[in-house]
Amino acid sequence: MNYIAVIEMGKGETRRIHLKYDGSGFIDLGPIKDQIPVNEGIMPINYGYLENTLNPIEKDDVDVVIFSNKLYKTGDKVEVEIIGMFNREDGDHKVLAVDDSMKIESFEDILPTERESLLDFFGYKSKIVSISTKDEALEYLASCKV
Repeated sequence: MNYIAVIEMGKGETRRIHLKYDGSGFIDLGPIKDQIPVNEGIMPINYGYLENTLNPIEKDDVDVVIFSNKLYKTGDKVEVEIIGMFNREDGDHKVLAVDDSMKIESFEDILPTERESLLDFFGYKSKIVSISTKDEALEYLASCKV
């Protein structure tokens, strides 16, 4: 099953961009490095949220990390396939997905240096306690449908 991801921050972005909670547009929350100094505050991958989902802990859309050979910009929509999930201590989990420009099946298919970089970046504010499989991530998402 594929999902639609909405890009908040494209790979290489240095500003924290987030969908306004009322859904009326995007807001610039300042430099990424002010919150996450890892990778010099540069978003290492395309990042956003999955449409029609709600993280029950955060009361916000479910976050998604998108592996791609394409560069996206804020507001772009892309069809993605789920491949796993970073389970964070604070419950603000990050679903892992891939678009049609790459052929990867799981987080383990990513180069070790990129895996380490992503774990450092997305685990900076809250520890990543485990990495879910595709099936576990899809089960989680089924419970987050709105």
